[in-house]
Amino acid sequence: MFGGDEFNAHLLLRYGYTHDLFERFSQVVYKGVELPLTLLRPYHVLIRDFIDRKREDESFVERKRKQWSFRSMKDVQRQLQRLPPQREDWGKDASRDMILLCGQYVDFALSELSDRRVLLLHSNPYDLRALQGKSLPSTFEVYSLHERLLRSSASQQARAELFALIDEALADRRGAAEHEIFSMPRFPEWMRSCIGQGIVLVDLLEGVLKQYPVGVIMDHSELIYPGSILSLLARSYGLPFINVQNHLTSDASMIPTRATHYAVWGPSMTQWLVERGIDESSIVEVGSLRLEHNERRIQKTREQLLRECCAKPAPFVLVYTTESYPESINFTVMRWMRKLVRMLPDVQVIVKPHPSDKLSYESFVSERIHLAPSGFDLQDILNASDCVATISSTTAIEGAMLKKGIIVLQPELPYDYHINYNGYPYFLDRGQAGPVVHSARELVDCIAALLTREGESEAVVQAGQQFLRQMVFTDDRTPSQRMGGLVKSLLDNECRQAYIRTEGPNHASTNESLLPDVEGN
Repeated sequence: MFGGDEFNAHLLLRYGYTHDLFERFSQVVYKGVELPLTLLRPYHVLIRDFIDRKREDESFVERKRKQWSFRSMKDVQRQLQRLPPQREDWGKDASRDMILLCGQYVDFALSELSDRRVLLLHSNPYDLRALQGKSLPSTFEVYSLHERLLRSSASQQARAELFALIDEALADRRGAAEHEIFSMPRFPEWMRSCIGQGIVLVDLLEGVLKQYPVGVIMDHSELIYPGSILSLLARSYGLPFINVQNHLTSDASMIPTRATHYAVWGPSMTQWLVERGIDESSIVEVGSLRLEHNERRIQKTREQLLRECCAKPAPFVLVYTTESYPESINFTVMRWMRKLVRMLPDVQVIVKPHPSDKLSYESFVSERIHLAPSGFDLQDILNASDCVATISSTTAIEGAMLKKGIIVLQPELPYDYHINYNGYPYFLDRGQAGPVVHSARELVDCIAALLTREGESEAVVQAGQQFLRQMVFTDDRTPSQRMGGLVKSLLDNECRQAYIRTEGPNHASTNESLLPDVEGN
């Protein structure tokens, strides 16, 4: 759902050159960690312009397709996972009873782990913001990786040894000088800079695991540090690492993954991971920690919102949530909205721009098109709507959670290296989340049907609810309770010998044996 089945030229080149990086610099290992494996995000940024230029060169792509053996994302996961050898088996040590998690999960920890030892990692501004003002139990500690990183530097000996290995790999007779990426003038210095920081991060994070009795690690990303390094260290030391879904995801933000367990929102994510070669027994559907308290944020009513921005009564309110697509895309949708309110005077449109959306919408503001007013939370605005319109935003799920209908906007979307390289923007359409519109005329017809056709509104809401059931698992427990059950099960002594295996590509025990009370068996 979160990426098409076709293994296209973009994916072939992106992951083929990733394979080359891993292979060519496989000897650049520090404390058991292949450092090139931790460079996925910066490396994909480095090669972006080259991939964008070459992906439409059919003869070049075909030549590379013969060179690399990738035919699917499952192949990518299998070949690029590259698990490190297990050096220790700390997972069997019952005294390792501390949970290491990023600061963004502090509310979950306070709710479900207040009786446990917890180490909260501050790595970025989001962690700091989540931790500020929180009263923590005496069993909780905070480790500021961010501050330690600013004060630390790699040892001269380690730098010299690894930089020599880099130079050796670049001078290898296998043809680095002819390689399309490694021959870039800036590549050697880029590689040394990244490896220098990698040395420091491995030192700090391995130090955390040795200083604190960590028994379980949970993070929401393996694409960037600390998760990119912690997942490898967890494998080295025989500790469970839980990759917790925090956003809608796609191939480049997750594959390859080395977690031992996956805490996902619902069935669609489970299916997506299984299609990419992840053992289903390592996946637990917990719902969304990120979205579980959305309704608590609703403080204002529909009437208050309409008084703030609408001069006339509003029989139908459509909220359009924008995304960080090129400005031309959001401009096109706004022209649709302008035609909609001109053709259907009973409709009021409220535009909620994405934080990364730089388009100015002032020129579109009118008597019936409004920018979301300040002082109103996103949940206030979604709750005040009759329907939520978006291309591929998580707000579609959030709207469905409030029992709002979803209108799926599908303007023509150009290829984009980061946001439209594998069909991700079409997942709401493929998931049948609601009526799909491709033009201003279709949008007008869709809303007119909602206003005039008996039963149409209920059918649209029902479609959204069916979609929601596929996206977000629910039962009589909260996501935090289910997540807490998973973490505590992994810390139970009787489970310690079952959850880590390193001889195959996927190494988690089954939900049934590991998580009886989490899965309700």
